[in-house]
Amino acid sequence: MLLIAVATVIRCITASCTELGNDEVYYRMYAQQLQWNYFDHPPMVGWLIRFTTANLFFDNEFFIRLGATASAAATTWIFFLCGKKLNNEYTGFLAGVIYTATIYGSIIAGTFILPDSPQMVCWAAALYLLIDFAPLNAVNTISKKKILLFGIIAGLGMLCKVHTAFLWLGFLLYIIFYNRQWLKEPVLYLSGIITLLFFYPVIQWNINNHFVTYLYHSNRVNVSEGGFNINSFLTFTAGQVFYCNPVIFFLLAIGTAAAFKNRPPILPSQKRILLLCSLPLIIIAAIVSLFKDVLPHWTGPAYSGLILLTACYLSQQSPALQISLMPKPLLYSTIITVTFITAGIILVNFKPGTLGKKEKQFLGEGDFTLDMYGWHNLKINFEKIVAADLQSGAIKKDAVILSNKWFPASHIDYYVALPLQKDLIAFGDITDIHQYQWINKGRKKLQAGDDAYCIVPSNYFADAKAIYAPYFSTILRPVIMEQKRNGTVCRNFYIWRLKNYIAK
Repeated sequence: MLLIAVATVIRCITASCTELGNDEVYYRMYAQQLQWNYFDHPPMVGWLIRFTTANLFFDNEFFIRLGATASAAATTWIFFLCGKKLNNEYTGFLAGVIYTATIYGSIIAGTFILPDSPQMVCWAAALYLLIDFAPLNAVNTISKKKILLFGIIAGLGMLCKVHTAFLWLGFLLYIIFYNRQWLKEPVLYLSGIITLLFFYPVIQWNINNHFVTYLYHSNRVNVSEGGFNINSFLTFTAGQVFYCNPVIFFLLAIGTAAAFKNRPPILPSQKRILLLCSLPLIIIAAIVSLFKDVLPHWTGPAYSGLILLTACYLSQQSPALQISLMPKPLLYSTIITVTFITAGIILVNFKPGTLGKKEKQFLGEGDFTLDMYGWHNLKINFEKIVAADLQSGAIKKDAVILSNKWFPASHIDYYVALPLQKDLIAFGDITDIHQYQWINKGRKKLQAGDDAYCIVPSNYFADAKAIYAPYFSTILRPVIMEQKRNGTVCRNFYIWRLKNYIAK
């Protein structure tokens, strides 16, 4: 509980110290219009944001991210319960420490609000049930209830992120290889049906929308297109090491190797189910990365089983330690993560200038810290431009804001358009604007003669004149707004004024 309390305080401070990143602010727009599915993901992250912000009443970074910090606390507690069930309380404590010390657990899914945040709660809870009932040969009434509960939790997990289905894959592989008697149990199939029923609204949404989600994601992992790409594999591997925390990754490798040698003090059946719920997703992602770019956090939940196996192994190596202490490698890894968090906050808020390109037109390109900095100030400065334009009559009062990509559209939407009560319209192909294809339907429609603004940050530069020239009779020269960080220009915003929309 002390571990969870301290980690939660650190996460809350972190959540309050930076603005929302590209993905986070985009998921905040999910919460603006609740649906059964979205272009990129199932609906849980949007629902969670709507809940933690009290129906968007507390609409700021802390409350938007509150679902992530609460999920991390719950996940850590469940890891403790898993370790306790596998071995003892000290093992559970070590499991909680290992998860907390990972960059993925503390920051990626534990502070930033992503679909992974609630998914981790479901994944850990499902593992808790699996290590309890999967080893059984005979199924009694209590076990049947747990199996049905697993179906519910797996269904909820799939409403967070589709690859929660790998839990079912691991369970089925275990049954096929080690416990085929389960195939005779009707409750197994009923549990699978329950999972599908939970996931059915997502399927129906995709049927109604021509399976747009799966067509998009299948293209991202289609290895038949393109050739062998060693750079993407190396990038993926480096991402795995970094997201785990280098020290933790090394410990997980040792713990996994020990599991194959039957060294952890747990039942062989429990070891097998943990490995089968972990390795398939990691292996498949690694294979795909040989041909396609794979985001490192896709495999984050899959390390859960390896964390538990490693905790069991470490507890066996240090039987004399008290529960208040931890092995030195875990202490060092925790220090690394806290240091990284501190350095990240300082870098985002106080790094003079930019880490990215220095050329004026593309200033800041490649600087990930700018995704979480300066958007509140953009609203203040843009409001002054709008007021001056209205006073001079340069542009009409009801001018909308246009953007041609889902990012930076989401940042401009949340930090500028919504506070100024302006409609932001994403203008482009669905592969560029993503969920804005549906968000646009609730926004003002451009009519002949309408005016618009287009805000383009230099770190995601696009030539608005070239993009919108066919649609507006006049495009004025952009106002270039410099943005500084710690006294040095870090990014430019190009404010284009588009006049007299030509209806097509």
